[in-house]
Amino acid sequence: MLSNVMARRLPSLNALKAFEAAARAESFTDAAAELFVTHAAISRHIRELEETLGTELFNRTGRGVTLTDAGRQFGQRLTPLFDQMAEASREAAAVGQARTLKVSVEPSIASRWLVSRLGRFNDLHPDIELSIDPNSRLVDFYADDVDVAIRYGRGPWDDVEAAKLSDTVIFPVCAPKLIEGKQPFTFEMLKDETLLHEHRKKWWADWLTFAGAPVSEMDMSGTVFQNHLAIEAAEAGQGFALADQILSTDSLAEGWLARPFSVEMKDHGAYWLVRKKGSRETAPIKAFREWLSAEIAETNKRFQAIRGKASGNKSDPAGDKKP
Repeated sequence: MLSNVMARRLPSLNALKAFEAAARAESFTDAAAELFVTHAAISRHIRELEETLGTELFNRTGRGVTLTDAGRQFGQRLTPLFDQMAEASREAAAVGQARTLKVSVEPSIASRWLVSRLGRFNDLHPDIELSIDPNSRLVDFYADDVDVAIRYGRGPWDDVEAAKLSDTVIFPVCAPKLIEGKQPFTFEMLKDETLLHEHRKKWWADWLTFAGAPVSEMDMSGTVFQNHLAIEAAEAGQGFALADQILSTDSLAEGWLARPFSVEMKDHGAYWLVRKKGSRETAPIKAFREWLSAEIAETNKRFQAIRGKASGNKSDPAGDKKP
């Protein structure tokens, strides 16, 4: 009796694997290094595949190789399939075991917001073991052993799958003692204070311009910090920093930070959860994304509740600007 299941007629899997790696890198040499085989083996597998398909997949030149139109289309179809096979293999191996989700996150988001909330995720999903990598470097999902990343930027990006978590607004913050008894706090008073900078001084210039403050009269010689250290310096009473609502709401609610002005500037950047382009959203990734979105929504809700109350200042020199 004949089987009702039609046999799949596939080229050699080794040939497909060699082609996919070479197409992704557009280099036989890089594909050989990735698969730990020789350049000749990659070339032989691809020639075999071209003969099976009856079409050329690469143009060979004296300087290397380039994909033909057929090769490019074939590669774009194959890469997501290999990703799915790799993910299916990982899931099969993990049956009955705790699932690990490896998360890359900018240090500022990790220390000022994420870490204090992870216990709630663990309570909801005890079967998912999080591995947190605080790293400012952009993830290369093809080279790095990372499942998802939390990033800040304009987005979306062509090389990753991106889900926006939150837009941001920017405003000055300081230790409450710096503005105590100085209400309303004015731009004239700010001229005599230390401005703390993060990465670049233009950020303060942008906010001051937006708020209608005399930028040229401000002393911009304050310390330049990396990551979130400007906000921590502000908490320590060293000066005035700029912050967004995600990184500062907890401190505003606890009274560690105050807002000298209610003027808010909408930033171009946003918080995103990103993963490999074309990859499937696995169950652990979905659980983490949904939890992360809910936590950020709760932070934004808390920020709305305390907006304008932290400093008690209702009469900014430039008016109550909000985006």
